[in-house]
Amino acid sequence: MPATAVLQQFVFNNQCIEIFIPQSNTIQDIYKQGDPDFTFPYWAKVWPSAIGLCEFLLEQLHYIKDKKVLELAAGLGLPGIVAAPYASEVCSSDIEPLAVKLLLQSVRHNKLNNVTARVIDWNELQGIPVPDTLLLSDINYEPAQFEKLFAAIGYFLDRHCTIILSTPQRLVARDFINPLLPFCKEQAVRTIATESGTTEISIFVLKQ
Repeated sequence: MPATAVLQQFVFNNQCIEIFIPQSNTIQDIYKQGDPDFTFPYWAKVWPSAIGLCEFLLEQLHYIKDKKVLELAAGLGLPGIVAAPYASEVCSSDIEPLAVKLLLQSVRHNKLNNVTARVIDWNELQGIPVPDTLLLSDINYEPAQFEKLFAAIGYFLDRHCTIILSTPQRLVARDFINPLLPFCKEQAVRTIATESGTTEISIFVLKQ
């Protein structure tokens, strides 16, 4: 593993989960070799949306209990790992091979026999097994990607998949969420503590 990683603990319902987090200086060095102006890869951090999604799933277990779960654009994969003890199987995926390598380390560390990790590009979904439940957290941060994201979400909605999407309440999120509201069957808000205060996270359950 070229990036140095450390274990970080997350506690939900008095249950402690540990996942591997890349150290920021080493991951920046890796990416800056190809782009000197690069700052930090989004996948290499656990964002408040992922924590909010975890809290929601543990309060609404029927969405993952005995279900086949896919986490798309998972980054470090915390929600998928949280879902694993309840789901029948979990696939955690990201387009970045480095993220998937760290995901595999976290899966092995937590001794999760029902979790796989693989590289998946949301632009190339043909042949990807359709899950019962799709998890998406904080994927709508670049408006240039919205059209492709809508296509990916439509692909799974058309196949009767339940989609659980979490997003911070940033201004740009409105343009992404509003077209999806006709499919929204449940909505929740979680307040997540951060180093600088708190962040409001919206969670949407989407179904065809």
